[in-house]
Amino acid sequence: MFPNSDLILLTLLHASFVISLLLLGILITLLLLSIAFFLGLFLLFLFDLHHFSSLLSQYFEMLKGDLELGVVLLLISLTHQALDFVTVSKPWQKRSRLREFGVKAQQYSKRHYIHGFNNVQ
Repeated sequence: MFPNSDLILLTLLHASFVISLLLLGILITLLLLSIAFFLGLFLLFLFDLHHFSSLLSQYFEMLKGDLELGVVLLLISLTHQALDFVTVSKPWQKRSRLREFGVKAQQYSKRHYIHGFNNVQ
């Protein structure tokens, strides 16, 4: 019917094959670029998470020290209250114990102060 219709059909098939190969190459390139982008984004997220976790761990270490200090202060306060409760009927025992503790503390501080002073000389 048309002259050279077989050549036109062959050219059309060849052009569609070349176009499909080009589209496939473009899609693969786009897929690789998107994978690289999301991989980079994920690595940035991991880096920020690591940095945030190190800051968070430093905060928790500081909080741990504060909690330990709070527990020690609470125990000292409870011990003081218990000592007051036990010695409320016997105030002379409390005074004598405190006086003994004060004398021992002074002797200890004098001994270590002189010892430290001798080391400096």
